[in-house]
Amino acid sequence: MMLFIITISTILLLLPGLGQAQRRCTTPIGQTGTCLPIRQCQYFTDLEDRYGGSLPRSVRNELLLMQCTGEQRRDFYLCCPRQSGVQAQSLSPPATDRKPVRSVSTDPSSWKQISQSGMRVLESVTNCGLKNNQKVAGGDNAQLGQFPWLALLKYQVEGRPFLCGGSLISDRYVITAAHCVVQSAKLIGVRLGEHDLNSNPDCQILGGRFRECSPVYEDFGIEKIQPHPGYVHGSIKYDIALIKLDRSASSYSHIQPICLPIEPKSQAVAYNQDFYIAGWGQTETRQAASVLQKAVVSRQSLDVCRNYFSNAPVSNNHICAAGEGLPHTCQGDSGGPLFFRHKFRTTYRFVQYGVVSFGGKFCGSSESKPGIYANIIDMLPWITQNLD
Repeated sequence: MMLFIITISTILLLLPGLGQAQRRCTTPIGQTGTCLPIRQCQYFTDLEDRYGGSLPRSVRNELLLMQCTGEQRRDFYLCCPRQSGVQAQSLSPPATDRKPVRSVSTDPSSWKQISQSGMRVLESVTNCGLKNNQKVAGGDNAQLGQFPWLALLKYQVEGRPFLCGGSLISDRYVITAAHCVVQSAKLIGVRLGEHDLNSNPDCQILGGRFRECSPVYEDFGIEKIQPHPGYVHGSIKYDIALIKLDRSASSYSHIQPICLPIEPKSQAVAYNQDFYIAGWGQTETRQAASVLQKAVVSRQSLDVCRNYFSNAPVSNNHICAAGEGLPHTCQGDSGGPLFFRHKFRTTYRFVQYGVVSFGGKFCGSSESKPGIYANIIDMLPWITQNLD
């Protein structure tokens, strides 16, 4: 595969740092680092020694993931690992014991064929997307039990183990981003039914008098990890994956799947549709949230994302969306759902249309930075082929 080459001077111009200095930071694979101007980082110096005056696209993408917030707006700051050397900080650590399994067919034409057996699995999910949703204001905490399909992917790393999100789409399957399961830190489990990471059980006070508590979260093991066969690490094409849980989640009252757009009524989406996003990623203070957050983004033309991310191959298997002065998809929410309440069968349900793939890193910023989402409708045939 031919690698896209970008000059080091270009990356320094395209990727400015924002906000206040943060000396301590965490790399994308969970290691402790120091937020430094890029040219003060030994890891970057080693890259310069290896590649000379230009960087392959895959390396540029890794540096983008390692960006942190520095003192000078015009400088690019890197979460520099404490161990120097390119090998020590590779964003591709040893493979997990439960290795991702590629689909048998690598013929792109086969990815567009609906599997009737997989479709029957989705049609059998009768309790999807049922929870009521309050009117969403940007960046507010979600209500207890408001989005019972939200999943946290758990990794074997130092510090906080939840690096990506996902959503339950049946009693055994979670959908997420391929970049969360391919060449990432060791994925060891999935958590469902969570709301506040700092409390167990999760409770709320109703009417100022009554204390209502949700059942405790459930941690699930992983039976199989299935990334899309067209995904290449460092790219945004086909950035979608399925995780099969080690047991059914159907017996837990506080855990329910979200619907997928499997019928014509649910596939009719307005050009300027507003979507919900939710997750436990960074807040406007650049700290990872402990309580589930929610916000609204609006669908944009794909050209908006093409213009903002000039080197990203945005295509019809993506959705472009941005917030208007609202907190956007946060770092740490990769793999989470893009969804809204829409016609489904004979009623209205919450239906998922996208998977968080790329962009929207500056959560809480007034800057309307768009995010790129894998398009569920476009990927639906492949999804059905991998459900059993």
